This record gives sequence, C-alpha cells and structure tokens, in this order.
Amino acid sequence: MFGVNYIKNIIKAFMNEIMNTIGRVAEGKNFFGRIKEIQHAIELLEDGANLILAAPRRVGKTSFARKLKEEMENKGWKGVYIDLQLAPTEICFMEIILREIKGINIFDWLQNKTPEIKGINIKEFGIEFNKRKPIFYQEIEKILPHDKETLIILDEFVIFLNDVLRIKEDKENDFIGLTPFLNWLRALRQMPNSKIRWIICSSISVESYLHKINLTKTINDLTPFKLDELKGDEPKLLIQALADSKKVHFTDEHIKYILEKLRWKLPYFIQILFKEIIDLLRDGNEMSIETIDNAYVNLLEKDLQFNTWTERLSYYDSDKRFASLILQNLSKFPIGLKKNNIEDLLYSEINDQEKTEEVLERLLKGLENDGYIMYDKEKYTFRSPLLRDFWNNKFGG
Repeated sequence: MFGVNYIKNIIKAFMNEIMNTIGRVAEGKNFFGRIKEIQHAIELLEDGANLILAAPRRVGKTSFARKLKEEMENKGWKGVYIDLQLAPTEICFMEIILREIKGINIFDWLQNKTPEIKGINIKEFGIEFNKRKPIFYQEIEKILPHDKETLIILDEFVIFLNDVLRIKEDKENDFIGLTPFLNWLRALRQMPNSKIRWIICSSISVESYLHKINLTKTINDLTPFKLDELKGDEPKLLIQALADSKKVHFTDEHIKYILEKLRWKLPYFIQILFKEIIDLLRDGNEMSIETIDNAYVNLLEKDLQFNTWTERLSYYDSDKRFASLILQNLSKFPIGLKKNNIEDLLYSEINDQEKTEEVLERLLKGLENDGYIMYDKEKYTFRSPLLRDFWNNKFGG
C-alpha cells in the first residue's frame, strides 16, 4: 500500500508539467492523483473481480479507466478499451471486439467460420446477423484470450444499451433485445478459469437503468467501484499544480476559498473555475477573493460546460419531465428539500399516489447515483453548489 508521503511526492513530481485539459481524457502527465483508488482497483482485478465503475459525468471515470489499463499493461496484461459511443449497432460492437482482439475486420473473419455464418451477404448483413446471433456469440467467445491476463473496458455502457439495443422483444426470437446480449456478457465474465477481467463504465447509473427494465440480475456478478471527488490533499495540490503551470500564485487562503465554494471537489469543476480565474487575471484583475467570486459568476453563464448534465436527463425517458421538475425546485433551495416536499411536488403533476411513490423512489435513487443530488441531514439537495447555481440561473425561473 502507498503511504501519505509517497503519494504527495508522486503528485508533486508532476506539478510543473500538468496542463489544464478541460473536457478531454487526462492521460500521461495530465492524469492527476487517484493513486489510492488505482491501487485498490488493481488489487480487486488481481483478486479476480470484474468491476462496474460507477461515476457520474465529469468525475473522470474514462481517464481513470485508461490509467488503470496503462497500469495493468505495465504488469504484462493485455489491455482493451472500447468506447461504446463509437458502436451505433451491436454489429459494430462485434467489429470493435474483433479489431481490438484479433486485428481483423468482421468480413475477413467470417470467411473462416462455420457454414451457418460463412459468406453472409454484406448487403443483408444486419438481417442475417439478427437471425444468427447465437452463433456469433459463440464464435466471439472462442476468439477471446481466456488464457491470457486481459483487461477489457466497456465505456459508456448505458448509452449503448439505450440507443442501440433497447428494442421491443420479438417473442419468436429470443435473440432480439437486451436480455440475450446482457446474459451473454455475464456468461463471458463467469467462464471458468478465464483470465479476462472486465470493467463496465457509465456516466449514467447502470443499476438504475437496468432496474427499470428488471434486468439487474445480468450485472449482479460485478463488484461496484465508486469513483468520487479528489480526497485528502489532492484538490489543493491540483490547484497548486495548475497555478504553477500558468506561473501564477494562489495563496492557501485562495485555494481554501475555491474548494469551499465548489464543495464537490471534482477535477473538472476545479479546472473550469481555474480557467475562468486565469481569464480574469489576463484581463488585468488581481488575484483576490473578489476575482474568484467573479469567475464563479461568469462560469454560470457557460452552458457548454454544463450541457452534459442537462443532456443526460434524456436517458430518463418518460421520467425526464419529473426529474427536471425535481431539479428545478431543488435549485431554488440551497439547504435542500425534505422527501415529503418532493413527493407533494410530484403528486401535483401525477395525481396518483401509488404512481407518485413509484416515480419518486426511482428518481431519487437515479438522480443520486448520477451525481445530481445527495441526501444530507434528512434533506435532498444538489451534490454540487456550482451545478445547483447553474441550474437555478438557467431553469429556476
């Protein structure tokens, strides 16, 4: 295990090299901190666990997953990272698996397969694929390197399920829809003596999404791995590193004020506020508490920095308008609202007590898992004051 001084020394070694990479994957010298979390994840993988990386948008899960892949490769493992946003169909998922594992395309691969799928007409490939999914699943299973220590990361899992596979079940063909695909993935993870370890990542709660369609059993073998804000001295050291990279001086008082203002100490929130501060300093402002406050206010007008939070509500489907209603009202109350107040709010829209309670429980769990809200001192409030102030500024009315 790493000691505190060791962690501080490693972080400080990068302090003069870090870049303020906003909205991009942080790699190499720009990946900051998370040393304890990386070590914990490595131990779980080496002990045979498959992980579900639960982290809201902008927590840094993709950067963390890529860093973990790099660390496992340094230990001699094969690392495979798959961004499921690049897989608009299940066929594309298969194509990416083949390319990453075997270095070939799906049509070349088909030439050496069983008669049932060999020589499929390319023009009708989608139709034929759906008819023969069981065989495709079996053939993909065969080419996976079960005898070699391998880490396969599937990123943005819920986006893939929602946009690609959530289609109406065809009762005459069990291989249409989510259920067979998720069961197949689970079976792959459960294969005896397989040395492959899997990490499923998503900025939307996988558990909440699958709970709505009664499919949580397909992920009950995964070990939840929570990734949250920076801990200990890491937030302070990140600000110092960013300041050093721009050759500006932030006092301990300034850093403390920034972190107290943000409260939820995500690297992304620290970085976007830091950028606004630097922009004001370039305009001739001096570093001060007032400058920090002005940068914070300016940031609230930058829709682009928060669009992912508003756009992600689309994945709440029919619950979207109720989720928006909850967030809109919570943004008006910094101290939060009690559960019964939120229930009254929903009931006024739904006018059905049983349905209100059902929607309420589902949304409170989903919004909490997705990083919008938290439960504290018998009340629900925004997890991030910055996100709350943005929401109130844009939607509060």
